This record gives sequence, C-alpha cells and structure tokens, in this order.
Amino acid sequence: MTFRAAHAWVLCLLSTLGSSAHGARVDYTIGLGVEHNDNINLSENAPAGDTIIEPTLAFAVTESGSTIQANASGILQYRDFLQGRFGDDFLGQLNARLNWSAIPGWLDFGVEDYLGVQPINNLTPDTPGNQQQTNVFAAGPTLNIRLGPTVRGQAQLLYTNSYADETKQFNSDRASVALRAIKDLDSGTTLAANVLGERISFRDSQAAADYNRYSAFGRYTRKWARFDLVADAGYSWIKYGTSNVTGATDRDAALARANLDWHVTDRSTFTVDLAHQLSDAASGLLLTTASVPDTVNPIPAQLSTGSATTTSAAYLENRIDVGYSYRGVRGLFMVAPYYRKLDYGSLSVVAPADSSVGGAAISQTAHGATASAAWLLRPLLTIGVIASGENLRYDQLSRSDKTWNLQAFLRQQFTRHWSWRGSLTRYERDSTVAGQSADQNIVFVELTYSR
Repeated sequence: MTFRAAHAWVLCLLSTLGSSAHGARVDYTIGLGVEHNDNINLSENAPAGDTIIEPTLAFAVTESGSTIQANASGILQYRDFLQGRFGDDFLGQLNARLNWSAIPGWLDFGVEDYLGVQPINNLTPDTPGNQQQTNVFAAGPTLNIRLGPTVRGQAQLLYTNSYADETKQFNSDRASVALRAIKDLDSGTTLAANVLGERISFRDSQAAADYNRYSAFGRYTRKWARFDLVADAGYSWIKYGTSNVTGATDRDAALARANLDWHVTDRSTFTVDLAHQLSDAASGLLLTTASVPDTVNPIPAQLSTGSATTTSAAYLENRIDVGYSYRGVRGLFMVAPYYRKLDYGSLSVVAPADSSVGGAAISQTAHGATASAAWLLRPLLTIGVIASGENLRYDQLSRSDKTWNLQAFLRQQFTRHWSWRGSLTRYERDSTVAGQSADQNIVFVELTYSR
C-alpha cells in the first residue's frame, strides 16, 4: 500500500461517502503557511536556518448511516525549502476507518488505514532528512452469527500490509483469522472469548524473520452511566520456526489490556489505558492518532513526525497512558502522562552510540507527558499552548535523550470561512551522546480557508 495508493483509497472513501445517505459530513481546511526555522538541521555545533513555504489540505470525514459507518481525518502538505537546506517534499497523514454492512446483521466488511510520517533512524534528530512516509492498511470481512438469544459468534478474516519508504525491513504482508464468542450478560455488559492466529511475512527475508502469532484471551466490556470499561486477559505466542535471522527465537507472554473512560461530567473525561502484550510497530501504528487538534475541531491542526521504530521485530510492550480532558464553552484543556517499555528480547540490537542504522530493534524505556490548552479570548479570537516532554532511555547503549517542546499559538477568524493562525515553537533535546543535543526556534504564520 504505497502513498499513491493511500491517496486513491481516500478519494474512493470520499466519493463513497458523498454518494451515500444523508449522514455524511465532510469538512476541510486549505492553508498557505510560511515557517522560519533557525536550526532546521538540529545541529549542536553548526545550526542552519531555512524558510519553508507550506501549502496544506486538512480534512475530516464522518458517516454514521445504517449501511456505511466511517470516520477519517488527515492532512497533506507540500514543503518548499527556500534556502535549499533540504529537498522539497510532499508528506501526508491519515487515520481512516470504514465499515460496510454488506448484509445487515450478518456480514460486515471493514477497512482501516494509517498513513504517517515516522523517523528513519530514532537515534538521530527529527530533521526533514530523517523522515519517511509509512503506511499500514488493513481490510477484511466479518461474519456475524446469532447462536442464541444472548450469544453471538464472529469469524473475521483480515489482510494487513505495512510499508515504509526507506526502512524496507518494515514492509510486510499479514493474514489473520479471529474467532469470537460473545455473551450479553445484560444491556451494558458483555463477556467474550477470542482466539486469533496471524501469519506475518516480510518482503526482505534476509533482514526480517517471518513468524506466526497466536493469541487467546477473554474480554469483559461494561458500560455504566459515566464509565466505559474494556478489559482483556489471556496469553500470546510468537513462533518463528526455521529462520536464518540471528536472534529470531520463539517468545510467549501473558496478555493483559484495559481501557477505562470516566465521563466525570458532560465536559470532563478521564481515561486510563494499560497494556502488557507482545506487539510490533505495524500493529501499534494502526492504533496511533495522527495529530492532536488545538481546539474541539476534529480537523488535524498540523503535520507531525511520530516516534515509532519502523522495524520488523516483535517486542514485549508494557504501557500506561493516563489522560484528562475538559471541553468548555470557551476553553479546552488536555493533559496525558505516559510510560512505555519495549523489550525486543534476543532480537535487540546492541549498536554503537553513534549508530546511523535505521529501524534498529533496540529495547527502550520512555516516560513523559503532553498537554494542551486553548481559550476563546473573544468570539473570533483563540489563544493556546501545546507542550510535551519525554525522557527516553536505551539501556543497551547507556544512552538517555530528554526532549521538550513548547508551542504558543493565536488564531483569529475573519469571516465564516477565512482565518489566520500564528505560532511560536521552542524545541530542546538533551542527549548523553556527544553531538546529539540541539535546540530550535520556529516561527509560523498561516492563512486558511475552511468549509
């Protein structure tokens, strides 16, 4: 699923929604921005500035009809570097999900797509030369069977493709089957038994080992008046079989996941997301949110680089995400601390501290937080701030990177469709590796037309 194919899929989605029933909603923003970056190469000793012209198209699509249920949001951007520090580039992000009820109550067909920008090498700074387009696409049918008044069965087939422009060992084809038995305990409570099997085949057989992944777990779902809970408990296995890739050994681990949403009030929500599971980069990207808007508008505000290690290797993930959000009449506030630990086991690569190898499977531990706030000063004038900080540690390299990012923005609405946005951003990176620390200041102004 290449970048061009992803664009074609988006156009297909939009045309499908446009011709479907009356529930479809399409919103978009067309912008022309100018950015000046005083250290675009993020160099510790030889910073170089550049000015960038950035035309963008951002959109959000929703459909909640009886036959089609879909939501998609994304942003496409062209970058013209006026001083020529880097080559001009065209990048995009997309989060899209679509479900087609082919035979209502019996057969559904689902499609998911995540198109994003990820680093080529996580050990070097986030510069335009260290960015690549990645895509994870999944599609397949789900057969629903009514086994009794309160018991349902599901059988799902799924094809998944992962692709990266530069890190070729990330490119894979996956086929999976899932069987589920679901018991309705009451109107808001279900209990389910799940069995999943997946075959992962990589395009580069010399750099990546094919494997099978199996999971068996129970799921408990409960909806209260203000609480939503989903909890999984079970076990997972990874079987490599015969492989010529060094370190490709079978793994197994307990599977435990939980997600809790507490709607404290009509405007306040508290969330907790926990996971202990065997996973991989492609599976994780399907769950990633492309960008965080700075207001309640679902259209992405900006294109950003993710933090995924685009490698073929599976890892044991331990993750805790906590979030609180408040959406008022005039203001928005969000804070989300997190902790994650990725253990690649015997596939972990012990690379030198100055390694330039992209997609290296290096075990890592990170903790940090993101926060944002926006306030409506006047009916057409919004001010806000977005902040993040992270401490990332590579134990095998005796390396630690601390990063901070702070952005203040101002947006004014001229008319119903026209507005402008300006922002100031300060970025700092402090690394224990010589030459990897840097700081950066960005000034950005954009004129936008919104529908």
